[in-house]
Amino acid sequence: MPKVTEEHTEARRRQILSAALTCFAREGFHRATMQDIFREAELSPGAVYSYFKGKDELIAAIAAEVVRFALGLFETLSRPGPEGRLHTPGEGFAMLVRAFRDIDLSTWAHRTRLGPQLLAEAQRNPALRGRVREGLGRGVGIFAELARAAQERGELDPQLDPEHVARLMLAGFHGLLIQVSLLGDVVDVDAYVKTVAALLDSRAATRQTTPA
Repeated sequence: MPKVTEEHTEARRRQILSAALTCFAREGFHRATMQDIFREAELSPGAVYSYFKGKDELIAAIAAEVVRFALGLFETLSRPGPEGRLHTPGEGFAMLVRAFRDIDLSTWAHRTRLGPQLLAEAQRNPALRGRVREGLGRGVGIFAELARAAQERGELDPQLDPEHVARLMLAGFHGLLIQVSLLGDVVDVDAYVKTVAALLDSRAATRQTTPA
């Protein structure tokens, strides 16, 4: 019985977070109201307030979910894959986008709109800025590790700075969110990911197709 109660509690919590994310994506953090969130969640004010005291707590909880997702992915990327090697930078980029598309909060379209808003909100909110910096810092670290491993395998130009390769990968991800949030289906996400991954791993592809 306690297990059922815990599952129900977590499901209700995520229901509220999904509703809040949807409202924030539509209206922005400051224009969206708690009343909007009650309606979107189809819950009474009391039900929502029993989980979150207000918008600031909801924003913080959504940011924590995004960072938790990112740190979980980075942990996966830090371990060798089935072939006994670290993923290539292109593979890592594709995994980042795929994982963000699969988060079970609201919709992909709403999450793309929220991403830039979180970065902007972090400029005025010290606590949120700390969470975002944590996620970005870990991202730069792990993607730089993938870049160094690719250089050691001869799959990436050794003259490139691994840290800046990592920042370029994150810039490609954030750029995708901005474009999808503004242009919607005009952006072919799968083609975008394939192109970025191919550019990042072009030297590896050349090595694989060049006769010994």
